[in-house]
Amino acid sequence: MLSINAAVMLEKKGAISSSSQNWGDFKGSAIYARLKSEDNLKQLNATLQNYNRKLDKSNLQFLAQPLEDITPRNIDIKNDYYAGVDWTGINTQLLLILSLTLLSAFNYISLTLARAFSRAREVGIRKTLGATRRQIIGQFLMESILISLFALLFTVPCVEILMPYIPEMDVAFSYDATLILGLLTYAVITGLVAGAFPSWLLSAFQPIQVLRKMKNIKLFQSVAIYKALVVVQFSVTIMLMILFVILVDFERRNNATISSIMTPNILTLDLKGEKYDILQNEISQLSQVETTLATNWYYDPFKMGNSSVQLHDKTLKINYVSIDPKTIETEGISLKSGQNFPEDMPQNSEQYVLVNEAAAKLLASESETLVGQTLLLDSAYVQVIGIMPDHVFDEPSPLIYRYLPNEIATLIVKVKPNTELVVTKALQTLWENHFPEKTANIQYLKDRYTGENSRERIGFFGFFALIVMIIAALGILGIASYSVEVRTKELGVKKVLGASNIELVWAVTRNFGILILIAGLIGVPAGLFCGDLLREEMGSKVDLSLINVSIGFGLVAIIGLLTVLSQTIRAAHIEPVIVLKAE
Repeated sequence: MLSINAAVMLEKKGAISSSSQNWGDFKGSAIYARLKSEDNLKQLNATLQNYNRKLDKSNLQFLAQPLEDITPRNIDIKNDYYAGVDWTGINTQLLLILSLTLLSAFNYISLTLARAFSRAREVGIRKTLGATRRQIIGQFLMESILISLFALLFTVPCVEILMPYIPEMDVAFSYDATLILGLLTYAVITGLVAGAFPSWLLSAFQPIQVLRKMKNIKLFQSVAIYKALVVVQFSVTIMLMILFVILVDFERRNNATISSIMTPNILTLDLKGEKYDILQNEISQLSQVETTLATNWYYDPFKMGNSSVQLHDKTLKINYVSIDPKTIETEGISLKSGQNFPEDMPQNSEQYVLVNEAAAKLLASESETLVGQTLLLDSAYVQVIGIMPDHVFDEPSPLIYRYLPNEIATLIVKVKPNTELVVTKALQTLWENHFPEKTANIQYLKDRYTGENSRERIGFFGFFALIVMIIAALGILGIASYSVEVRTKELGVKKVLGASNIELVWAVTRNFGILILIAGLIGVPAGLFCGDLLREEMGSKVDLSLINVSIGFGLVAIIGLLTVLSQTIRAAHIEPVIVLKAE
């Protein structure tokens, strides 16, 4: 950080580029002011409005926004591309974390109670030797807390390793006292929540009951709450798995469309925040290069920006992309009406935009009437000078085409067939001449949108769905193990009366199959609802067909039943003589 006086001095010496008098990039910075009192806010806004009127040919609108009203992010933040998550997103994440924690705690309770019969004799002997109930509760709580702390020690390194592979994640750990204390507190509370019920239940065993006939002890009269939690777990898992299958199918369809349209002789060069004008001119002069485009987007719905657009009394949120003014001419795009960006487009202030047909219909009754009108785009007034045709990749979605040089992040280089390797080497040389401190990142455009990025999105969502499925499987594992344990005598009697092994397994498995079906009745509509929201954002390639829904539900049902069978299959190996000898 420099003072303005230091910046001017260093500019004169040539130590830094000229920036002290560059006021064009107003959207990349913010001015903060401490008011003498809250009453001064109205006066400040009045002053800013007067300042707007004094500016010659100004297309800007200045507004003071209280800091406490715009943190975290909300719709009042203007021109802030990196404001982070709003309260809705934060609450959603907190709810998700709380839900996963409670489900994990429930699984710990289930597995602990499933082992209750092996721990019950330990409790009985300890009580016989004089241990109090408080001491036994303390022992079980300490065990659950230690397990939670060990899980924390295992998880933190895993999170650090996995974070670079999470799309759009650019956060690093800072091991300060607050973070460490917060994680330890979270782990201890999780351990207490998970261990409270098992410790209270197991400590209530009476030695004479435990040491005489353990099989007659009922841990709890009804497992209705546990069955309800199993249904909730599998409902969430089914919903996420359906979404995962829909997303995989979307990527497959999207890749097929892009592969059929894009030729292999298009390369992308990541600009990494550098100025591209001189580099683009040098690349265009290569004999193997046909055209070059500068953009932040070619076709990727995850990379679009979002702006507030106001026309008369209508205010809407519309996606936008940033393109080079040469894009229309280079690509041979025929505008529906109006004209292309002028050749002398200013870089320091935005004056003109193009909209596609879908956005024009949304903003005005007839697309032709929109050309020439002025929009309030975020906090700047801009003029609509042309109507673009809707893009050909998917169903029409409202889109604004803007020229924002600071957001342009990629050069698209179309080369002559079979010259890709030669051009790649030339691009690396030119890049090294201009930016030797950074490595050139060159990709085939087709690979960029059908390769690693696509796999990253699918992998991240699939990994999350897998974690939830594992949690659900562990929950049903504990209940299944407990059910087999408490029904051992009943199953022994059935075997004596001639029941086959398959009948014994089905007698225990049937109830869990019904639970999974009930979960499907909840999870499938929820998955379809979320898929419909996804289709509104990403277009008609999001397929909510019966096949995708069946695959998602079937995967969860199969894994759930296999988990149950891993425990209930023990029913087929029950020896009636051993089970009933004490009766």
